[in-house]
Amino acid sequence: MNESGSKILKLHVKENDEVKKGQKLVTFDSSELDEQLYQEEMALKKQNMNREVLKENLVNAMRDGDGQAIVKAKRDFELDKMDLELAQRKLNKLHKDKADKQTLTAPFDGKITKIAAEDSMSASQGGTILTLMDRDKGFEFLFTVDSGNTALFEIGSKVSVRLVKDNQVVNGTIEEIKAATTENSEDSPDESGYQVVVSVSDDDLKGGEQVSLDIKKDSNEKGYVLPKKWVHKDATGSYVYVVEEKKSSLGNTFNARKAYIVTGDSTEDEVVAVSGLSPDDEIIIESSEPLQEGNRIRIY
Repeated sequence: MNESGSKILKLHVKENDEVKKGQKLVTFDSSELDEQLYQEEMALKKQNMNREVLKENLVNAMRDGDGQAIVKAKRDFELDKMDLELAQRKLNKLHKDKADKQTLTAPFDGKITKIAAEDSMSASQGGTILTLMDRDKGFEFLFTVDSGNTALFEIGSKVSVRLVKDNQVVNGTIEEIKAATTENSEDSPDESGYQVVVSVSDDDLKGGEQVSLDIKKDSNEKGYVLPKKWVHKDATGSYVYVVEEKKSSLGNTFNARKAYIVTGDSTEDEVVAVSGLSPDDEIIIESSEPLQEGNRIRIY
């Protein structure tokens, strides 16, 4: 980051460069600090010259034996001593600021993965200059899932991650599940989705690889897995329409009946019907007209 907001004079690296800890990455414009340093150094020189005058005043007062003049000269001399110490501290701080802010060095061995600035560019304070990857910290990737799919993921669980380039499988761990943010603001949560963060460990990883992840999780509940689009809801609960056959001497008729179900585990597209259905139930998944309880139907 550009912590000082200073103008960037020169970038000493480019994308994909390998760098060592302490290597110079960026040089900033220090002209404002240089001017402050010059003014403070001149002020300090003037103060040191004035100190010689105060010393002479003290010597003269003591030689003349003027008690009142001696007290004043000593006081002026002590006040000047304090001012001198403060000026020297200020100058030392400016020198340190220049040393700290004039250059940006690599805090660790790594690889430059992205550069977001250029030579002679004025950047805002806190703005990103470049991205330095620390391989020693490992790698991670993240993706967004619908809130209905979060049950598939558990923090700390191990997963197999496949590298797209060579179909190699590496080990991964689910590290974090957090509310996704909107595109316009990193601070605004998107309640419709969550981000899953997966760490990956493998000595051959370089960074930037494309990966795929298949998650399979057994449900603890027994039942029938139904597409959510088959399931309807009313004030009583969740239900599906099933075919009810009525036999008579005049022939068999078929009607639509609401079969209320108890639901369990679900994903974005499917849900487990824990109870309310039997293997013989025929679920109506499509009709040419909207259905209501008791409607006579014709099966094709």
